[in-house]
Amino acid sequence: AAAAAALSAAANTSPLSGSTGAASPGPVQTLTVTGCNNPTVSNIISGTYSLGGNNHDRPVYKKDGAQGTVSVLIYFWDERDGPSFSGWWFGPKVGGDQVWAYNGDKSAQAPPSDNWQVPWDGPADPSLRLIPAMSMNAGAQRPSSLPPLQHSIHQQPMQSSLQQPMQQQLQRPPMMNPPPPLGSSSMQHIQQPLAATARFEEERRAAEERRRQEMLEKLRADNERQRLEAERKRAEEEERKKEEERVRKEADAKRRGEQQAALAVRKVIQRVRVATPETYDNLRAELEEAQSANLEALGSQAEKVSQEAEQTLQQAQRRIDEINQKREEEERRRVEDERRAKEDEEKVQRLLKEVTEEVQLAEGVVKEAQEAATALENDGGLEPEAMLKAADETGKVIEAAKAKLEKHIQTLDEKWNEMGSSESARKVRREMDELNGNMLSGRRTLERLSSTAASARHGASRKAVALRKQHARKEFFSKHDHDNDGKLSEEEVILFAKAEFDGFEMPADALANILRLLEPVTVEKFHAMHMKVGIAQSEAKARIRRAEETARQKRLDEERRVVQTILDEADASMRSAEDIIGRAEDLGRPLTQDDTKLSAEAITTAAKEGDSLAKQAQSELVVVQEKLKGAEEACTLSEDLRGFDRQDAPLLRERHDNVKARVDKVVSILRKSREKAVRKAYAEMDQKRLECATAIRTQLSSQGKSGEELFASIGDGAPLTTEMFAGFLKGLPNLDLHDGQAIKLVEHIAGEAGSISKEQFLELIRLYYKCVKATVLNEDITIKSKQVRRLDIGEVVEVFEGPTFEEAAGVKRIRCQAVQDEAMGWATIAGNQGTPFLEPGGNFCSVVKETLLTDGLSVTDSKTIRRLAKGEVIEVLEFQKKDASVDVKRIKGKAKLDGATGWVTVASNQGTIFIEPC
Repeated sequence: AAAAAALSAAANTSPLSGSTGAASPGPVQTLTVTGCNNPTVSNIISGTYSLGGNNHDRPVYKKDGAQGTVSVLIYFWDERDGPSFSGWWFGPKVGGDQVWAYNGDKSAQAPPSDNWQVPWDGPADPSLRLIPAMSMNAGAQRPSSLPPLQHSIHQQPMQSSLQQPMQQQLQRPPMMNPPPPLGSSSMQHIQQPLAATARFEEERRAAEERRRQEMLEKLRADNERQRLEAERKRAEEEERKKEEERVRKEADAKRRGEQQAALAVRKVIQRVRVATPETYDNLRAELEEAQSANLEALGSQAEKVSQEAEQTLQQAQRRIDEINQKREEEERRRVEDERRAKEDEEKVQRLLKEVTEEVQLAEGVVKEAQEAATALENDGGLEPEAMLKAADETGKVIEAAKAKLEKHIQTLDEKWNEMGSSESARKVRREMDELNGNMLSGRRTLERLSSTAASARHGASRKAVALRKQHARKEFFSKHDHDNDGKLSEEEVILFAKAEFDGFEMPADALANILRLLEPVTVEKFHAMHMKVGIAQSEAKARIRRAEETARQKRLDEERRVVQTILDEADASMRSAEDIIGRAEDLGRPLTQDDTKLSAEAITTAAKEGDSLAKQAQSELVVVQEKLKGAEEACTLSEDLRGFDRQDAPLLRERHDNVKARVDKVVSILRKSREKAVRKAYAEMDQKRLECATAIRTQLSSQGKSGEELFASIGDGAPLTTEMFAGFLKGLPNLDLHDGQAIKLVEHIAGEAGSISKEQFLELIRLYYKCVKATVLNEDITIKSKQVRRLDIGEVVEVFEGPTFEEAAGVKRIRCQAVQDEAMGWATIAGNQGTPFLEPGGNFCSVVKETLLTDGLSVTDSKTIRRLAKGEVIEVLEFQKKDASVDVKRIKGKAKLDGATGWVTVASNQGTIFIEPC
């Protein structure tokens, strides 16, 4: 009865908590998950799990696996997110959106062993089981409540014949009637099996003692046998080592003898290697004798040394043959050199003789030229004409001599080159140098004679010119000596001035001065008188020029003053233009900053003011240009003023060009600023348009109306006027509009139509979200409803209802349609911990390559509205549709720059991308 009670207590112990009825030692360390009818889930969750922490005061188990495999956790989640989320879960992370199995037992302190739902929203899977893995030590211990009898039975299965009565007794079913009182018969009934057990235990201990003694005897015999075997092996090892040492010593002695014999032979081999033809035979005999003497001592090295000797003899023989061949070659070269030297000697002597003859001929030529020059020097008293003729003849003789001498010199050089640089040529070098020096000396002599003849001719020529001038002067004097008295009178001097100096009237003082200095004016003084009349004429002309220059300078000063006044006025206008454009630049500088916080209205106002300043600067530049043109024309008309404006005008033109460039830059900046203001105003209105759409969406959700119903309630189904829709917008609680902003917003939405139609209203409240983190699309608003499909990152959805708050999960959800495949369902905007899944947008694209905006879907049949520049942003109105005419996909969109609406090609049929989502 006690043993049965103990077994029952052990069987009732909790498998996951490790409790045995006493104080709990904590959760089990390891679990094993088996079963599961779903093969996909089974592959993920089956395996061994280890305790890895706790969550919400319950243990967390993590699946053991290699690094990089899917992480699987078993964890508990309390009711903080609602009762429907509380319970035990299988998932990749604690509190994550992805789960594989669920157990709703919230009272369990450890993972329940069964009743798990797979999938988490499906029925319970009876095959899925969680089994605690007991440790080896725990499994080996006997429960303390079991009696020693049952313990001995389990440990001694071999004595089954003795245990059978006991086992039958323990396994006998209990009596239905109460046990009889303890009497003598009862005691005997109990003591009989106990006595048998005692005898069995005594016999077992005796048998164990016999086995122990036998094993000790066997162990001692084995040890003695092993000791004797070890001693025998030691003796054999020592004997083997002694034999090896003897053999090694004999081998060492033999090897030393072989090395000494080999060394003796190799010494002779070394001498054979450097043998000469004279010593080779003796060294070869010595090597053969050394090999014979040490043949037996060489032993194992005999063959190797013999090969070395043979190779050395072959190498030495080749070397001796090469030496003998080289000696024969040297002898042949010596004989050939002697023959060539003899030939060179004969040639040099022949050439030296020829050169000597050439030098003698050249000396004769020089001598003839010297004789001709000497004859010219002796004819110094000849008339100039005769002297010129003699000088010309002498020059011809000298030039002919020089030509002959140059030929002789050339011949000498050719002979010298023909001699070459042999030893024989070097021996006659001094004689050749002396002959060459004679040639060069003759050349210098002829040069000197040529110079002397040229000087004589030049002197004769000058003398002839002087005689002709003297004769001409006398004739000139005679021309003006009207009375032929050999001198010029005062009247004749006056007539001379008029005739020779273009009618010059001699001033009385100049005439008196000439006559005072030169009277009488004879032929010898005629040249001096001529010079003085010329000087008098020059002085008279100079006086006239000075008077004219004074008048001209006065007129020039006045003209310069006028031009300078024009340039000063241009400078003043230039300074004004520089000041104005500087203010315009200061005004436009903030407009160029990308991060400017100025409103569109402020940018427009600043741009208008900048335009006004730019126009003023341009007007001043026109004035400067006109002033510079006037100064340039004035300087061009007057010969004396040419170049006067080059000092100030170039600098003014440079400043003009600089300011003009600055004006052009400011005008460009202001143009871009106006465009920026238009874009910013459009962007501000578009942002308000998005806020307006969101506010209207909120209104729709709160009132439970559709877009058509709300439109009908505002204006009874008719198009909404500006005032009507503006009043509606002002009444929206979640839309903040400043003064006049509602009217502008309505005008922005209505466009040129002036009123908002039903189609425009429905287009306005269209709202798109872009998936920024993968999530799911459910059939209903509850997150545990059936999944439609997953939403991947980058997908765009169009909102049809919401955002609506889902109470059970505590999150906002929208009813939307995927643009990609028109899948409809509910999606979460952000998790209850703030993790975003969807963000507004996704219906905007950026132009990455310039393309065209057309008015229709078909590329071939539509007209171009305008070009779209790289970087422009397009709001998508209709997502991708295929144009079959050119096999491309196109979208309908509105340019954010100016609101232009049309169709744009996404990518060409060659793969060139034009627009991308942004």
